[in-house]
Amino acid sequence: MKQDTWNRLEEMFADAPILKAESVPYLEIDEAAKNERHYITPEYREFIHRYGGATVGPYSIIGLRASDTMSNEETSVIDLTKRFRSAGWTGTENWLIFSTDLSGNPVGIDASGAIWISDHENGSIEKLASSFEEYLRKFCLGLDK
Repeated sequence: MKQDTWNRLEEMFADAPILKAESVPYLEIDEAAKNERHYITPEYREFIHRYGGATVGPYSIIGLRASDTMSNEETSVIDLTKRFRSAGWTGTENWLIFSTDLSGNPVGIDASGAIWISDHENGSIEKLASSFEEYLRKFCLGLDK
């Protein structure tokens, strides 16, 4: 990710440390992904390593830890992914679910790094961003239009 994006996240967490969890070792991230056969992109892996999981703007970014501002159901990206897949949400069979929108629709990342949402209202999927960083900047941090 761009240094500006990391700087913005660091500034936000410096002002409100309650928004982030604690760092996760790379080995733990890699084991979680390997054991569950999930692909974690390098920028999302680094986010989990630095913050564990966090509330960024209006959205929870689920990793392998939950901040004090996140619910008990937001502690594991692996568990969240399993939950949406077992419920049969359109598109989720190909994504790692790392967030939800404010209506509870799953937001996931595919093997290419693109970010998608599955809309329960009409059973459709929509591409939100080409990368995790683009999603953070546009939807969570409000930096890019």
